[in-house]
Amino acid sequence: MLGIETLPSALKALVTGQLSGRTSTLLVTFLLAGCVSTGGNVPVSDSGKPGPSGPTADDNADEPPQRVITPPRSSGAQTLLAQANNALDNQRPNTAIVLLERAIRIEPREASLWVRLSEVHLSQRDDVTAFQHARKAIALAGSDSNKAAAAWLQLAKVYEAQGKTREARQIRQRYSRARG
Repeated sequence: MLGIETLPSALKALVTGQLSGRTSTLLVTFLLAGCVSTGGNVPVSDSGKPGPSGPTADDNADEPPQRVITPPRSSGAQTLLAQANNALDNQRPNTAIVLLERAIRIEPREASLWVRLSEVHLSQRDDVTAFQHARKAIALAGSDSNKAAAAWLQLAKVYEAQGKTREARQIRQRYSRARG
């Protein structure tokens, strides 16, 4: 859990009860307004980060192009995912894990959140947990081919980290072929 010292000063004042009723109501209103979803599909890479839907110059040649994955439906889960991505950008993977777990409590059946959590655990060299989360994402992806492909490709990354390069290559070939 994040300590109060990590909160901006206005939030600290709200939490510690130093603001008047009207001011605190206004602050809460602005905070909630920041959580409102813009809706629509957002291009998201296999890692769950918003970004271009096409490949970049530094992509691995074995990797298929990135797919457009619908973001979580809940604005709260979207906000937590964005905060987790921000934490990762700032080299704070443990914070990202906590934020992603909170997002999953809001939307436990959202495959893209499980994929992202698997990626973070894999970056921490916890391939056992990364494997479990990737399998969960596969189970939850259902008929959404983009989410299913992202989940399977994450499993390929886990297999590769475990030294199972043959299995990883088979998964990548299958999902490269499925692109058409």
